[in-house]
Amino acid sequence: MNKVFLTIVAFMTYMVMSGLMTQIGVLISPMATYLDIPVTTAASMFSLLTGGTFAGTFVAMWVYSRFPIKHIFQCNYLTFLLLLIFLVMLDIRVQWVVSVYLFTLGICCGVGLAGGAVLIAKLYDEQKRASAFLATDCSFSLAGFMFPSLAIALLAANHQWTIGYGAVGGLALLILLATFTLAFPENREVAKPKELAGIASASTTKIWTPRVFIIALALCCYLTTQTTFLTWAPNYLQQALDLDASQAAAAVGNYWGPSVFGLLTVTLLVMKIPTRPLLVTVIIIAVILSILLYTSQDPQWFLTVTLALGFMTSCIFKLGISVGSQQIQNAPPILVTFLLCSATVGSTIAPALSALVVSIFGVSSAMLMTVIGFVLVGLLVATCLLLEKRASTISLTKAEI
Repeated sequence: MNKVFLTIVAFMTYMVMSGLMTQIGVLISPMATYLDIPVTTAASMFSLLTGGTFAGTFVAMWVYSRFPIKHIFQCNYLTFLLLLIFLVMLDIRVQWVVSVYLFTLGICCGVGLAGGAVLIAKLYDEQKRASAFLATDCSFSLAGFMFPSLAIALLAANHQWTIGYGAVGGLALLILLATFTLAFPENREVAKPKELAGIASASTTKIWTPRVFIIALALCCYLTTQTTFLTWAPNYLQQALDLDASQAAAAVGNYWGPSVFGLLTVTLLVMKIPTRPLLVTVIIIAVILSILLYTSQDPQWFLTVTLALGFMTSCIFKLGISVGSQQIQNAPPILVTFLLCSATVGSTIAPALSALVVSIFGVSSAMLMTVIGFVLVGLLVATCLLLEKRASTISLTKAEI
């Protein structure tokens, strides 16, 4: 039972991060009103949240190799809960204070998410680990449906935008309580620092190829595109298609809800269909759906297409990671880490970048950015696969000679 509960804790670390990230599109306008700032400024502030998450992943690399998992979780989620309490209870309408809150909450999310991944790696062998990591994606998507929907209901009941984030504290509290009741696995150093440095230097020289950088850029573009769409879809529905706030905010839930079933479907499909053609097909569908969204003048049709977008395209990230990790034979773990970090850069810059574009060209430009983003992802993936095929042909020719 201890293993089962620890697995649930790992899933909850993903849900906590999702609970903060996926509410961005719903909370931009209420936060702008709360702080008396333009909507574009409020949107750019959320880059501090995503940037804090990015910083948290680097903090995690250091702390999890030096301290027990249980103690890290206790410090991390106690800090997280205190920050949420201050955010909800103290009515401080100062932009820089809220910015500090968002950045620090992001760091806590990054450290917690890495801890969830560490737990899964320690609890399951390689055969079952892939399924467990897929389940983390499903839990992320499930939270992406739950918390924005809850935020919509809270805002409709005239609660402050901060209450939507406060609700995420319930999961953080459960994680904190679990650290006092469950037996967490111990950390063990696999190699001495000098050995690790030698391994790293030997392996990194083998992974810096054009194909790796291209697929890393594709992943960065994908998360930039996804985050841009989810950030601005509610505002676009309100300003361009004249939908009221509560109905417009449903776009976020419409994306994340079907994505759970999309991920499960793809898990079954990859057993029968090769990863590369499946990835290309999904990207083409993403481009078509994003064009439909950009050209739609019917808000209900927009929300319906968003359901399809969530179901069909949420798998692009993991399929891309899979293809990227296959660009180097016997690829070291640092390759996957590099791909993940490159992708995270996309979600980090997306709020600020999209806010800048929207402030210049209007809210419709965010939907155009979505189309352009998916097209870029498709071009980059196609380029990577063509280079891969060319390299394979050259290798076969040399082998025949």
